[in-house]
Amino acid sequence: MILSGYNKFIFSIFSEGKDYLILTIFVLRVGKGYLSFLQIQYTRADASGKIMPSYVYNTRLKVIDNSGRDIIFSKGKIIFKDDAVKVEFATNIVMIYLNYAWNREGTSPLEVLNKENTEDKVLAWNSYDFKSFVKGNFVTPNTRAEFNNAAGNIDLVKSKKIPKGVNGILWSRLHHKDIDLTYSFIFCRNKKSISKMFLLHENNLNEFSEIVYQSSKEKFSSRSSGKYPENFQIFAKNETCQVSVNTHNVSETFINELVNDLDFTGKLFSGFLRRYTGNPKGLRLLSIADVTIINEQRRTELNGLISFSDYVSFRK
Repeated sequence: MILSGYNKFIFSIFSEGKDYLILTIFVLRVGKGYLSFLQIQYTRADASGKIMPSYVYNTRLKVIDNSGRDIIFSKGKIIFKDDAVKVEFATNIVMIYLNYAWNREGTSPLEVLNKENTEDKVLAWNSYDFKSFVKGNFVTPNTRAEFNNAAGNIDLVKSKKIPKGVNGILWSRLHHKDIDLTYSFIFCRNKKSISKMFLLHENNLNEFSEIVYQSSKEKFSSRSSGKYPENFQIFAKNETCQVSVNTHNVSETFINELVNDLDFTGKLFSGFLRRYTGNPKGLRLLSIADVTIINEQRRTELNGLISFSDYVSFRK
């Protein structure tokens, strides 16, 4: 059984045709059952490279069965195999079929994503695999996107209990033909922040566990009562490589709730969670990133990369 008390799946896809699809699936244990919903963001760039307005869709889900390897929902399922993960959802408005595969041996996606944090009150951020190859389709009445070996990733944020004692959460993801980069932060109130970064560059996968985050200025959100960073910088270093990421031109695309306000039940639990966890303000952000990599005396600079982020701040 992969589900814990609080679960947030993030399935991301970045295609060479400048199509970006991010599925977020929230599952919260309530008593003996679960409260769950699906959030979809589809974004694409036009011929000039300009990012078009995002298509956003939300729907309530019901967990039917999670007793085995797979999770069966009322409107779809997540299927875990030893060498792939399949995601299927269908409503009267959207249809999604995705197959995540990778060139990785020795571990299974279920084994990695199923890990729990050793401390009950701190979130665990599990990622598998750093770079997947995604095939599939996303269809709406006005949109059709087909993916063929597109770059993708699977993340699962989870906790045995409802998140508490956390100042903020940041997840960012970007792709380029020369690099793939993802990083996450869990900013803790009374403990050291938990950070993680993966960089795939020149066929080498680098992992960083000590990351520095800096933000010089914040903006007030036009969509919620919270704030988000106007720009921020990331610095990471290990024995063979160092990376700096300058993220700017940050803009909000939509509110990213812990529990979606789709109906009375969602509004009721959203109100409870805001009070219990510290009034979280969640946003999906779109930004431009400039990346500098120094590896074995070589310096690589990549500018103007598209980056998506989830940013949550917990403030009373």
